[in-house]
Amino acid sequence: MNHHHLYREPRRLKQGTEGHAEVLDETLGLEGAARMLRLGLEAMKELVDKGKVPAVRLNQKHTVMLREDLIDFLRSEGRRQAAERKKSAIGTRPASNAPVGATPARKGKARRITPPDLRAYEQADHQS
Repeated sequence: MNHHHLYREPRRLKQGTEGHAEVLDETLGLEGAARMLRLGLEAMKELVDKGKVPAVRLNQKHTVMLREDLIDFLRSEGRRQAAERKKSAIGTRPASNAPVGATPARKGKARRITPPDLRAYEQADHQS
């Protein structure tokens, strides 16, 4: 028995030729690009408007991007941010002669070590 008909190729267009489906896989509209970058539509539009992501505006409602350009954007932006983190982390490292396990002092309010005494509340709940 031939089970070949059960297999469906992913993202094949109903009409047109195979070449068109391949081109569609390589390009994305604003919605698809936003999904790929895990962004909201407005944030994606902003990246295009600021020229951070190469895109072709075909008309008022249609913008097309190459998947490869989005990957390049993620790669270069990721490396830029990693370099920023690395640069800012240098100043926060403990000195090399600091005792092992020493952590830099926390900024802001000290954390409460003892939990609040909730027995009065618990007893009130059980008396009803």
